[in-house]
Amino acid sequence: MTPWAQTPQGGKKQIAAITAAIPRIETERLTLRLPRLSDWATLEPIFTTDRAAFIGGPMAAEDAWLDFNQLVAGWVLRGHGALTICRASDDDAVLGLVLLGHEFGDPAPELGWLLTAEAEGHGYATEAAVALRDLGHQIYGTEFVSYIADGNDSSVRVANRLGAQMSGTHPADSSVAIFRYPPDRSAR
Repeated sequence: MTPWAQTPQGGKKQIAAITAAIPRIETERLTLRLPRLSDWATLEPIFTTDRAAFIGGPMAAEDAWLDFNQLVAGWVLRGHGALTICRASDDDAVLGLVLLGHEFGDPAPELGWLLTAEAEGHGYATEAAVALRDLGHQIYGTEFVSYIADGNDSSVRVANRLGAQMSGTHPADSSVAIFRYPPDRSAR
């Protein structure tokens, strides 16, 4: 592991305290938890290969690292951010990320998901996004969306399964559709 991707010995106590404050969500098959530096080896190809075509990539390694850090920093700065999707089994395999965040330039906060190639096609994105969508209703009420680039049919299917409806395009990029989530009916 490269030196910049390692935790200094003295930082472990602070990390444990911060981690305790971040939601950990358990579903039938998954654990959604705060990302760890050790996740990066599995997550980096999501950003630096053709898998990133729908999120503006592939990215250079440094840009990918900075984007990942930005997604995680949202927890400290705004009270929401990325969670690592792990298989809830003995192997605790890292499957990807699910995100509730508000990135620079976006008109509304976003619910998003990024999976490893091996994790696609098993319903993990839907399962993780449902769990985080429910937390999103607690944080934002009804004011969050998913931004999905043209051609990303698998993400459109996930958004549809979550009950989102297409409601126009991103003001900065007309090739990105906005999928809006309906109100949380259980909160009424």
